Amino acid sequence: MKKFWAFLVVGLLIGSAAWAVDVQISAIVASRLSVGITDSTWDLTIDNTGAEVTQDSIDNLTVISSKKNYTVSFSSSDNGNLKMTVSGTDYLIPYKIKVDTTGWAGGVGINQLSDYVQLSATKTIEFIKRTPAVGKVFPIGIQIPEYLNEIYEDGTYTATLTIGITAP
Repeated sequence: MKKFWAFLVVGLLIGSAAWAVDVQISAIVASRLSVGITDSTWDLTIDNTGAEVTQDSIDNLTVISSKKNYTVSFSSSDNGNLKMTVSGTDYLIPYKIKVDTTGWAGGVGINQLSDYVQLSATKTIEFIKRTPAVGKVFPIGIQIPEYLNEIYEDGTYTATLTIGITAP
């Protein structure tokens, strides 16, 4: 009978010592949404012969997003023209931009800059996937189209290119 009571006491101690606690873990993940380029100034030399000037990789666009379905937009001062003002007269040289996203075809929905295009209106690239933590890098090209009618007024022309990113 002593053995029975010993087993019963041990069984009760073991049974009564069992318990559980539920822990809820919550983590807030920071949003990352950014675009960047390598150089804030792009220098072009136009030899004024009328020939097309193309630099297929004048810079790199780096995109970082923790969200899906985001848009990168490109807009230009002076409707996609380089501009120089002399004595109140504006001289314009049209330019075109291209962003090569072919290296990440599965992450891109629509790219309005897949070929050289003048930024007379805002153009966009719609991405459908999140990027790796280090981002995705895409070459940016610039082109001055062939111009055979008349040579350009010599001097320094400038434009401001604005690159933005938005997500729902």
